[in-house]
Amino acid sequence: MNILITNDDGINAPGIISLAKEVSKEHNVIIVAPREQKSASSHSISIHNPIKIKEESIEGLDCKAYSVLGTPADCTQIGLSFLQDDIDIVISGINKGPNLGIDILYSGTVSAAVEGAIYGVPSIAVSMDVNYEKDDEDYSKAVKWLMKVLNVAKEKYLKSDVVLNVNIPDLNDNDIKGIKVCKIGKATYNNEYVLVESNDEDKSYKLKGTRNNIEEDETDLYYLSKGYVTLTPLHFDFTNFSILEDVKKIFE
Repeated sequence: MNILITNDDGINAPGIISLAKEVSKEHNVIIVAPREQKSASSHSISIHNPIKIKEESIEGLDCKAYSVLGTPADCTQIGLSFLQDDIDIVISGINKGPNLGIDILYSGTVSAAVEGAIYGVPSIAVSMDVNYEKDDEDYSKAVKWLMKVLNVAKEKYLKSDVVLNVNIPDLNDNDIKGIKVCKIGKATYNNEYVLVESNDEDKSYKLKGTRNNIEEDETDLYYLSKGYVTLTPLHFDFTNFSILEDVKKIFE
């Protein structure tokens, strides 16, 4: 298959390099990824500023690679419509840190995959839970699980308008219990704005937040905490179909 690999952590991030090295053993790979860190950029696209594209050479990789001064969604769009027109699947990741629950709305990793689905290309977003204090993550286990998902999807389930959102727990591979297909969980954040600079004209703050998980079984938040790889099918249609008819009766 012809596979477009992208991310939101940047083209030199260890996660995307580990992913591309393994996937390129079996498939034709092109990498199109942000030149800079673009986490939490959601589904933003560049419409006011020029998008700069640069061909890159990444040590240990024998595939075409391009860095983009733009957003993750820009990268997917550029890869599909400008650099190569016969992509079979988009894979976004491997993200440093999970993308679970409400975080998928903020995630550049997930949005880069969603951009593929919008244009009819099957897509997978893959993220790995990490210990941010150690900064020593090993992405080999995430690659292993991604390849399992990819091989099953290739044979049995590649839907053009669906994103498979995959999250791998921060455990030794032998301690991972398996894979669970599940819904996204509910969570909110306690946000704190910490003053970092102040002058006569303005003040600068840095956002810090802690997530409050709403206790709920059979969600991605729940199963990841129990040691499972989670897989959630996502769609870009935000319509709340369960209340559509009720709302029609009220407003029509």
